Amino acid sequence: MASFLHDPAAKNHHYSATTTVTAPALPADEFFVPQYLASTCYADCVASSVTAAQLASQRAPQNGGSPAPSVTGSRSTFGLLDGEATPQLYNYSDSTKHSSLVWGLPGFKAFDLHGHIPPDMPPRLPSCWSPEGVSQSMEILGDMLEVKFAGPPAKGNEQEAAAVRANHPIPPQCGLFYFEVEVLSRGKDGFIGVGFCGPKVQLNKMPGWVADSWGYHGDDGNTFACQNSGKQYGPTFSTNDVIGCGINFRNRTAFYTKNGMALETAFKDLKGTLYPAVGMRTIGEHIRANFGQREFAFDIESYIREEKAKTYTQIQSFQPPLELLGDRSSVRTDTAITQTIHKLISSYLAHNGYVDSVRAFAGDVQKEINAFSAPKTDEHGDVKMAENEIAEDLEAINRQKIRAAVMEGNINRALKLTELFFPNVFEDNPEILFQLKCRKFVELMRLCAFAKKSASEDAKDEEMQDVSKIDETDIDEDESPAKPALAKLLNESLRYGQKLHEDYRNKSFPSSTIDVQDALNDIFALMAYPDPINSPMAYLLAEEGRAPVAEDLNSAILVSQGKSSVAPLERLIQHTTILMRELADQGGQSAFVNVRHDFLAP
Repeated sequence: MASFLHDPAAKNHHYSATTTVTAPALPADEFFVPQYLASTCYADCVASSVTAAQLASQRAPQNGGSPAPSVTGSRSTFGLLDGEATPQLYNYSDSTKHSSLVWGLPGFKAFDLHGHIPPDMPPRLPSCWSPEGVSQSMEILGDMLEVKFAGPPAKGNEQEAAAVRANHPIPPQCGLFYFEVEVLSRGKDGFIGVGFCGPKVQLNKMPGWVADSWGYHGDDGNTFACQNSGKQYGPTFSTNDVIGCGINFRNRTAFYTKNGMALETAFKDLKGTLYPAVGMRTIGEHIRANFGQREFAFDIESYIREEKAKTYTQIQSFQPPLELLGDRSSVRTDTAITQTIHKLISSYLAHNGYVDSVRAFAGDVQKEINAFSAPKTDEHGDVKMAENEIAEDLEAINRQKIRAAVMEGNINRALKLTELFFPNVFEDNPEILFQLKCRKFVELMRLCAFAKKSASEDAKDEEMQDVSKIDETDIDEDESPAKPALAKLLNESLRYGQKLHEDYRNKSFPSSTIDVQDALNDIFALMAYPDPINSPMAYLLAEEGRAPVAEDLNSAILVSQGKSSVAPLERLIQHTTILMRELADQGGQSAFVNVRHDFLAP
């Protein structure tokens, strides 16, 4: 059955406009994305929204059902928008880790958002036939993917037929939408049409016979575009044939496939809101749709890669005006672009304190461009640096040490180094100090959790031994060295947590989005579980939670030194991501550009 339905018993039900059985509505908090759209901007937006909903769902239980932001939640580090969590759309294979996973079938990903619907969630894709959009002469079966003509057949009027449309319109944001229809039975005459239509089209006509409707018909192989006179298009189709229909929003065209082979373009200049649709006319006609829940007969992934390649070919052929690259009137455009890219990379490395990498990169660039004048070197052959460059190097080295300490989970060292090298940072940014102290508590709880797990595993190993050889009088539970160490860690964590609560229970940071009480509730909830590693709060213990804290601290230090908190390369990627999403909302070729997937994925 289709994975986005809750009730397995539903497969035994039939739905039509003439029955009294109520069709189960698809839950409003479920979502799925076909695999062929994984590299699109649409999938990127879904990934971000789903991850935000997941975090809200994970935090809701301890907050009385009211999700709140966590100070340890992921923030922008590279290419993500501020406040945007790192998406994990493409690796939801373990349902014990990700409660949002419904059932996974080859070819698509499905998510249950547990009622936490982000306001910026993209429009849903068609996923089944709609019980509200079906003719009285048609019957929707079980999983809502099968449809058959139930009659009575039209009498005396050959224009009468029956049609059904999908549960959601096709969002142009996806760039390209494709579905397939398998003909389970041609019935008496094989009057089956596959296509799409607008939301107000009559459902007693075949697709394509009326305005705002398009279809490819199996009995004669003709296509129909908003009128009842057809045009010869392709082969006829019958029982066991699989007909695919794709709508390409890059060029506003539609095409069909038969049994995995592409046919030519069928329709052009498509506009308006479009739903997948199927029409039938005679008894016994029976089809089953595939909206991405199963593998397609047609290689749609190769098709979409070709469309993406066409988009990037057009992008790469664009030559930006030199004035956009600064005052470079005396250089060629390609040289100016290369120099700008070099500056972006160098500033990003320096921003994050990678001093050795900056020097190595500068050396490689110097060799690459074969500078006209050789740089001055010292007696060891190293490139000489100006005093301000040396000072900046030392500042970057210190920031790198602080970042490394946070990434290692050594928050005490990070605190001491920050106070030593940049004493005004915590005074000017008390919320950053709060974040670090919260992270220190999490690190303490992390040590406790893994110490307890290790002790438990050691105890199990001992049980595996031959107990018949052990004198019970020699066993003293209190002598286990792991227990005092664990007890000491727990006591230290408890004392630190009490001090943290005492220091911040009445504080707030008006200039920050951090909610102090919600943040404390989040981290203190770790103590409520005997096994935090396998608790709903386990995400707080992840090492990945260190990165946003390190990034926020690094940004605060940079601001204290009169520098930007965000590297130019990061800001460029953020702006590009937002621009692509805005353009993709209108459909068109921008929908095929996914900045995160195409440029930032490892």
